[in-house]
Amino acid sequence: MTVAGAAARVPDTVAQDHPYGDRVTYLPTWAIWVLSFGTPLLAFAGVLVGQAITRRGTRELETRSKREEVMRILRWAAELAVADDRAHARLGVTQLGTLLTSDLLDEEEKDFVQAALTAVVEPAVQQIEQLGEDVQVIAESDLPGNARVDVPSQGKAEGEGGDG
Repeated sequence: MTVAGAAARVPDTVAQDHPYGDRVTYLPTWAIWVLSFGTPLLAFAGVLVGQAITRRGTRELETRSKREEVMRILRWAAELAVADDRAHARLGVTQLGTLLTSDLLDEEEKDFVQAALTAVVEPAVQQIEQLGEDVQVIAESDLPGNARVDVPSQGKAEGEGGDG
């Protein structure tokens, strides 16, 4: 087929409008609209899905981080609660009680704190119960009612007693 034969098949108006003649694929108008508006809409939908997945991952990471911090505080308070020093033990029990009532904990984490408190308090309760009903428990404090006690963190305390 010659070039003249191909040009004969294409109407003159189309051949004049398009320099490539019949070598160009023509799309219906609806397909042009779908491609023009569908592609950006699909890209936007992909961005929304990606954002939702990222937010979910961030939320899970935050929950895990919060749980780790709560367990770190629980371990610290439990170690203090069983310390030989009465002031440290009192601080540990107080921290465990505060942790139990705080909003940081979920229900399953409260079980850990309750178990730690029970393990700390149970021996003292058993001793009191063994002595009978005649026992009178008196809580004593080494501090006046309005005293403020600053407890240094472990890193600060180790830095003060250093080499220097």
